[in-house]
Amino acid sequence: MSLARVLPHGVGHFLGQLAIFAGVTVAYEASRAVATGTRADALRHARDVIDAERSLGIYVELDVQRWALDAPRVALDLANWTYFSCQFAITMSFLLWIYLRRTAYWAFARNMMVASYSLGLVGYVLYPTAPPRLLPELGFVDTLATQGVSHQSAGVELLSNPYAAMPSLHTATAILIGFLGVRALRNPVGRALWALYPFVVVYSIVATGNHFLLDAVAGAAVLGLAFLIVLVVQTRLRGRPLIGGYRPLIERR
Repeated sequence: MSLARVLPHGVGHFLGQLAIFAGVTVAYEASRAVATGTRADALRHARDVIDAERSLGIYVELDVQRWALDAPRVALDLANWTYFSCQFAITMSFLLWIYLRRTAYWAFARNMMVASYSLGLVGYVLYPTAPPRLLPELGFVDTLATQGVSHQSAGVELLSNPYAAMPSLHTATAILIGFLGVRALRNPVGRALWALYPFVVVYSIVATGNHFLLDAVAGAAVLGLAFLIVLVVQTRLRGRPLIGGYRPLIERR
């Protein structure tokens, strides 16, 4: 079977979609370069987030992490594995499945991803924020380090922004993927698992010391704003998708 027959819209369209995501990745790396040298600001912003959470009575990150560290090993393993896998392996695999098997949802998924990531990049540049794991003096632990994953390694540093905690795009992406999973799957068990997925991701980003709870709230807000942007642009373009391709249908066919 040829590749052209597997791809629903042909090789050219598929390569075009890859180019879009490659452009988003390049923009992310550019934001990392802009943020370089802002460690002092990022740490100050992290402490501002803690102060805000304390005033709201939601400063629970230390409690969640300590629970994960003291609970049976599976609790920490789940957090570490989910955080390490969700943003790339799980998300990209799911998006590929949507593209190949649930094509009616593809343009909506793509446009939402591009819009939410673009908004997130603005936040990273304007308000660089350190994750909890960079505040060990407060008791936070880098749990991924216990699995042999160092955030200071050359490979991880190349693919990450160390001060990209606010907003949490892990959360924004998880809510989007969870929503699409519930809408696109027909199996009730699968739909239930995808409905739980955003909660598991939020648990993982907090338990591993990579995000504050307010980062997750901001990530959800970013996704909501992205939806409004996509909706407005979609309306102004009279039903055409935001970035080429095919009409983004949300309804299940």
